[in-house]
Amino acid sequence: MRKNKRIFRPKRRYKIKRRNNNGIKIAASVAAVAVLVFVGYSVAGPIGDYIKARETQIVSEPWSPEQQTDTSAPDISDDMGTVNESEPVQTESLPDILNAPITATAQTEGKAPPEAPAETIVTEGTARPVQPAVTEADVNTAPVSTDVKNGGAAYTISLEDMQDFDSLEAALDEIRSSGASAVIMPMKADGGAFYYKTEIPFVATVTDGEKPIKSEVTAKQAANAALAKGLRPVALVSVLKDNNRYGDYRDGSYRSNDDTTWLDAAPDNGGKPWIDPFDEVAQDYLCDIMRELGGAGFGEIICEDFVFPDFRSTDVELIGEHITPFSSARYKALASLACMMTEAGSEKGARVMIRITANSIIKDYSEIFHPDLLQGCTILIDYSEDNIAKTMVAGGEEIILDYLDEDDKIMAVFAEVERQCGDIPTEAFLDRESMSAEEFAAAVSTVSGMGYEGYYVY
Repeated sequence: MRKNKRIFRPKRRYKIKRRNNNGIKIAASVAAVAVLVFVGYSVAGPIGDYIKARETQIVSEPWSPEQQTDTSAPDISDDMGTVNESEPVQTESLPDILNAPITATAQTEGKAPPEAPAETIVTEGTARPVQPAVTEADVNTAPVSTDVKNGGAAYTISLEDMQDFDSLEAALDEIRSSGASAVIMPMKADGGAFYYKTEIPFVATVTDGEKPIKSEVTAKQAANAALAKGLRPVALVSVLKDNNRYGDYRDGSYRSNDDTTWLDAAPDNGGKPWIDPFDEVAQDYLCDIMRELGGAGFGEIICEDFVFPDFRSTDVELIGEHITPFSSARYKALASLACMMTEAGSEKGARVMIRITANSIIKDYSEIFHPDLLQGCTILIDYSEDNIAKTMVAGGEEIILDYLDEDDKIMAVFAEVERQCGDIPTEAFLDRESMSAEEFAAAVSTVSGMGYEGYYVY
């Protein structure tokens, strides 16, 4: 395995101006004598004390940052692919990220954190208060931190972290302390539950089962909480794995030929409806989610689960030929939906990314992956050691991936996916739990070396 580079943060050189206090002391002494003569010692006493205090002051040495090492990616380049030598290279601290699980956040018992008293910073002759930490009441209008930057690592927090504001704050603090640049927040989960307080009217029509909204934190509050801590907010949305029962007539769900709602099993076995990508109501609803999240401040949205239920032949007879597995109608419906959602997000300034596993692309079993139909979209390449194939074919030759070092294997896979994507933009999504610390560091180094300015992690 290739040896990782160590990148050192350059020390900044600090200069201080030492003041020559001799003139001040002499002038102050003359003033003190004059006061003693004309006013009296009782009035000049404080001035004498001041002079005495000034004589005991010393000039402190400036603070210098400790030299730190980094095992992450190579130097970050500018948009043209060249290193900007006019500024120090900013790197991440991978060891901090690798040593502790991201989802292990501090949990609270529903109590709001006590307000911290404002501290005071004393400078020469002035004092200014330090503002307390951002609270839930302030987060709707929280200022954006100047530390927010593009690129770098984006780490995923758990559904539990999204349930209340205290848990979200604790998770964001942990992400920030890891050195990451962004946080991935699961906003709509597998099954259809929302982990933010959505205001889309269609969600209010859910009829049966549990309430679909699992959090009191709004999308705007979640985004602003991240931005205030210097983190880019990234939304994660499950698209078609949605089993909510919307409306009296199950609007947006698959329907049988007799106009009844199709369920994936018998009702007495817990049969569930599914969102239908062919349905215009469902399409509008999913696009509304993109607009809501983009308008709330999420500049990046990851969309996953562009999938169909496991239809049987009897289901095809009930619903129609268009749901026949791997038919052209199905992949065209998925690609069309992806394009519509991408456009809806862009209306609000959000970049929508379609999550597709690297393995399904190199093994040609991804139903949505048809590059000619995905123009304008961005592909998020999901790489996991848990499901990557042992071999792949590239350039007409079989490559045995198991025989390659981690960095060579990842490079081979990403290069083949990029080749198949053509001019469609791609990003890297890495399954950290599927790799050892050394493998993950190699993966980060490899994708960075291939030109990815940042990477996403789950």
